[in-house]
Amino acid sequence: MNFQNLEYFLAAAEAGNITLAAQQLQISQQALSGHIQRLEKELGCILFDRRQGLELTFSGRKFKEAAEQMLDIRSQTMNLLNDISLNARGEVRIGISYTRGQALLPLLLPEFIKKYPLAELSVLEDSSSLLEKHLEHGNIDILIGFAPFMFDGAEYYPLMQEHLYLVIPNELLLEHFPTAEKAGETLNDFRSSHDLTLFRDFPFVLLKKGDRIRTIADNAFRDAGFQPRIKLETQNTQTAVALASEGLGVTICPEFYLSNAYIASGGRDSYIRSRITFCPLFDQSRSDVIAIGYNKNRYLSRMASDFIQMSIDRLRDQPAYPLAVPADSD
Repeated sequence: MNFQNLEYFLAAAEAGNITLAAQQLQISQQALSGHIQRLEKELGCILFDRRQGLELTFSGRKFKEAAEQMLDIRSQTMNLLNDISLNARGEVRIGISYTRGQALLPLLLPEFIKKYPLAELSVLEDSSSLLEKHLEHGNIDILIGFAPFMFDGAEYYPLMQEHLYLVIPNELLLEHFPTAEKAGETLNDFRSSHDLTLFRDFPFVLLKKGDRIRTIADNAFRDAGFQPRIKLETQNTQTAVALASEGLGVTICPEFYLSNAYIASGGRDSYIRSRITFCPLFDQSRSDVIAIGYNKNRYLSRMASDFIQMSIDRLRDQPAYPLAVPADSD
């Protein structure tokens, strides 16, 4: 039994289709079928029921679990041997939420790649909750997410604080307040009180339920005692901010969407920034902590450990949001 046969078997099992699996592996269907048949002959059992597509048999399902464990052990062993031999090769698999990869990875990866030019990097972007499961099950080596990580064996270190901001379209301010002076007074009231009822008559553009920011927003509306009039829901924070800039509704976004050079809305002179006004959603003492961590029950390679330390040093020495958002934002 060789590892290539295991990899090909798992690819076929995941795809559920011999044609699709062969395309993904960039080999012919005939070659893939040959690998699977040889594996079945070696094991002395049938792994797939081929009458309807490519469905795993009971033996196939059990062998899939074992194959995943064998390949995982192989990966951890290779990382260990690479570290012992001081060979700067290997793989580092990083998990990060959809909304933070664009802002943080350009700050963190270049220095790491200079030190480890032969490293194979992969990035998995997903929701924070799913990424924790990936870290727990060994699908990624490192997670950049929200503290605290909630599974046994998680080890993490704070990277930075993150605040949420209320983003109000200038167009809607003009529509809802008779004068610029009244609009300014309302904004100042909100900056001091963080009272969302000041904007209860405005439409809102919010992330879909299940997103962490949407959960925080829903709790804030509940605490304020009203249900917002939701004009539109989206899964993408940048889309929400862009739509807010065109007057569709008020939205809520993390700080880096307003102060990070790698985000379209983050430039002080950007088109989007010229069309919105933003204020902290909560008192600045209330913030989330973005952390970086790993699963201490699994082998962590020297490269992965270095990435964690380099990330901590990078964001300590130069914060991700070097442009402070002013209290009287445009």
